[in-house]
Amino acid sequence: MSPAVLMVLSAVMMAAAAAVLLASVMAERLMPEPLPGDPDPRRQETRLLRGGRKLWRRQAQQRKRVASLALMLRQAGYVGSRAQVSVLLSLGLVALGVASAGALHGLREGGGLAGALGNGLAGLLLGAVLVWFWLKRRIAARREQLEEEVELLIQVTRMLWETGMTLEGVLRSLIVNLGEVVPASSLELRVALARIEAGQERSEVLETLADLQPSPASESYFNLLAQVAATGGGARSALQSLSELLNDRRRTTLQEKVTKMSGKMSLVMMVFLFPVLLIIVAGPAVVNLGGLLQSLSGAGP
Repeated sequence: MSPAVLMVLSAVMMAAAAAVLLASVMAERLMPEPLPGDPDPRRQETRLLRGGRKLWRRQAQQRKRVASLALMLRQAGYVGSRAQVSVLLSLGLVALGVASAGALHGLREGGGLAGALGNGLAGLLLGAVLVWFWLKRRIAARREQLEEEVELLIQVTRMLWETGMTLEGVLRSLIVNLGEVVPASSLELRVALARIEAGQERSEVLETLADLQPSPASESYFNLLAQVAATGGGARSALQSLSELLNDRRRTTLQEKVTKMSGKMSLVMMVFLFPVLLIIVAGPAVVNLGGLLQSLSGAGP
């Protein structure tokens, strides 16, 4: 196969990977977990995707590493095996595209088949590393988003509970009224409501969701809902206490960041500002001393 054909195939593969990845991300944002009574998009999936879902679910139950990867995808916002298989296929295309680009580079450099294989493996490794860092960045971004949304979620939940609503009514009202304001939390609430409406135990559903959260604040919120659902205790005081606890935790985190930043600023001042001050303060004295030494050496015998 000629280098030109390989170049075209590599470009097409990377373009397809980017398109599939973008489509999977947009589909996850636009089509969250269906509520009871909503049309199930899984009925319209292809046979290949359906088989991939079954295989992925079975491997996630049997292998710890696959289960760990599934948990990372879940924390990144890909709920369900359908979304996880879709994003895995797109990420695999990205890695293969980088590998094909590396193999093409090896052929163009005249390395032959061995050079193409070596560069292809190096490109595959690079693609895997890029995919891993992308997944980590997405998890971190979703964690920050959940941390920002949870305070509003707690306050609105407390107000709705004071009106005498049931847990299902509170969840549905949060989804309807705050769906666009807290999109990441709304996805988790939709999952919880769908499973509760399907007949699962409320406290068990909420505890399971709490274990899947990448954000400690969101985990505490769902754990509190699980405790309220199990014991039937007053949620108003518990939500208020959780809000105060999260505010104290956020204040402590901010103080730690300020302390670390002050230490970094001190180091920057020592490295950059101290030499400038030394030049300004001691510079004239050094110049005068140099002139004095020159005059003394010129006045000698």
